[in-house]
Amino acid sequence: MKGITFFLLLVSFSALHSQPVTLRDTTNQYDYIMITVPELVNACEPFRQHKETVRDFRTLIVDTTQIFAEFDSSAVPQDKIRDFISYAGTFWKEPRPKFFLIAGTVEDIPNFQIPLIFQPEVKYQSDYYYAQNIYENDSSTTDFYIGRIPVKNEMELDNYFSKVMKYESNNTLSDWMNNNLFICDDDISFAFLEQSINLSEDFLPDFIRSYFISEDSNSIYYGNKDSIYNAINERGSLIIWFEGRNRDTFVIRPDYFNLSDLNGLDNADMPFISVYVGSQNSIIDTNTNMTREMLVMNNAGSMGGIVFVGVGFWGVCIVFQEKWTQSLFDPAIQSIGQALILDSLPTITYYGYMKKITNLWADPSLKLKYDTTVGVEKVEEKILQCFTLYQNYPNPFNPTTTIKFALPVDSRVKINVYNSLGQLVETLVDKEMESGYHEVNFNASRLASGVYLYQLQAGEYISIKKMLLLK
Repeated sequence: MKGITFFLLLVSFSALHSQPVTLRDTTNQYDYIMITVPELVNACEPFRQHKETVRDFRTLIVDTTQIFAEFDSSAVPQDKIRDFISYAGTFWKEPRPKFFLIAGTVEDIPNFQIPLIFQPEVKYQSDYYYAQNIYENDSSTTDFYIGRIPVKNEMELDNYFSKVMKYESNNTLSDWMNNNLFICDDDISFAFLEQSINLSEDFLPDFIRSYFISEDSNSIYYGNKDSIYNAINERGSLIIWFEGRNRDTFVIRPDYFNLSDLNGLDNADMPFISVYVGSQNSIIDTNTNMTREMLVMNNAGSMGGIVFVGVGFWGVCIVFQEKWTQSLFDPAIQSIGQALILDSLPTITYYGYMKKITNLWADPSLKLKYDTTVGVEKVEEKILQCFTLYQNYPNPFNPTTTIKFALPVDSRVKINVYNSLGQLVETLVDKEMESGYHEVNFNASRLASGVYLYQLQAGEYISIKKMLLLK
């Protein structure tokens, strides 16, 4: 009897959530469409319920099998999917769907090839044309908000959905939501850091505070992995901009911040949106990249990524960033999908190419939360809010290295170096020092290779870090 009861309940649940619709039925009325492969349909169901209850979106899950069956005018699968998106957004009952979330890799749900502007035989896979309505004559504008979660299995999809559902279900505004972080290359020829500061000062609203981490050891914003972890895990940031000579597997350079370093992220309660100014190749089953891995992390990482899925050009990137720094923090814009629309920019030459390779890997309906009623200090005033001992650079080193530290107030400072046995080998500083950024050089030419500890004591503040001498 219990078995029969369970079976009836299961049948009732399946009937309730199977959402049997004919895709060419013009009486369909949905706000939000999830497109996925049959094996991921069940994993999408909790997110569908969430969107309906928390965001009040009429939400439909459609698998590719049904799309291919009802839209079969082309032999090319991506053309069939595009036809469905355009049809639903044009002929279904108003208000018609604007948000479309694709769940799967480009092997599961293929997209379109965009040729490199000066080397057309090189092509990149992009979702751009899904956002263009085939029933509209204007080919320069986009009509739909398209996001993709490039997951490879149910577990990755569950991880992503859990972060977004937790974020959207919590209506509390927190201080970290007004933070904006730039992690910048020091390449002077492209002036990444300088441009980022200008973007922050000129285009961000007054209620957003910006922080900067540069790999340049001569910059007041110099920082390493520990600085990045502290900014993400402890302070938190709503938007993180990864700026510079980026690749799929690292930021700025392979040993600065790479795929393996993502294991150090611990920001379950402070998820972020990443903007990766550098190529992040579209995801097939045999590859990955920084943006994707941050999306599918369990209880850490990001809720979305804005990426160039092909080679980017810095001059155009700056223009795109100017728009995004305004729109992502614009209270009038209701979703990151809407914030990414680039229709106002030119459609020719590098602009047209860059628009086509710009993809959103995220829930396109996600609305960022921040407090517009607060005022924040400028970055120069905020940067020295606490004592900080930075990681020495270079590390490992031979035989000299630089130790940097920050003092928010005038202090009596002592910096000692100890060997691995805890024995004092040298005192580098022992004096009164003014507030601000400071650095001291350490010459270990007389010491043997090995691990050493350096300790900063400033008033009641004490911090210890390790360094490695290799000869």
